[in-house]
Amino acid sequence: MPQHSHSYSGVTTYNQGHAHHYGGVTCKAPSGVPHCHKMNGITTFNNGHEHKYVTETGPAINLPNGCHYHCFRTRVELANGHIHYISGYTSAD
Repeated sequence: MPQHSHSYSGVTTYNQGHAHHYGGVTCKAPSGVPHCHKMNGITTFNNGHEHKYVTETGPAINLPNGCHYHCFRTRVELANGHIHYISGYTSAD
């Protein structure tokens, strides 16, 4: 079965006087069937630290042209005494 992935990027919530950027490519998942993608990465190094994140997208959201995208929302790991949240949408495939 063919597989695919999506790109994503964004900025974390603003906490403790700063935010971080993040971005990457989801793990591959089967095409043409209901699916989600695993996501993991590390935010940019800001204010003397960075945050790791591990999550999974929501299910595929179909578009009229036959492509689809996914939503995601998660908390990054605790670092430097605080957390941030990331949320957004993947690219369409």
